[in-house]
Amino acid sequence: MPVDDPLPFAFRATAYDGTSRWLRRRVRAFHYDVLWKDGTVDRDIDLVKLMYRQVPADFEVTQTSMMKHTPDIGTGRWIAYAYGGPIDGPA
Repeated sequence: MPVDDPLPFAFRATAYDGTSRWLRRRVRAFHYDVLWKDGTVDRDIDLVKLMYRQVPADFEVTQTSMMKHTPDIGTGRWIAYAYGGPIDGPA
């Protein structure tokens, strides 16, 4: 995480098939990436730990938008933090 900019610019989710812990059923699982204002990308981050440093409503808006823009399997669009809208970003 960049030291000079503690707030992320955008997030994206990647959905994949996983299995539940106890019953071994198919579940939709996610990995999350973060885009910083300087253009760097950190992959496979802890979404809750990184986003809950601000207002909890920001988390809800961003997470809901990520789920809407993420396919059943694959990588979704970049979603602006706290704003919740899709933006262009690196591949």
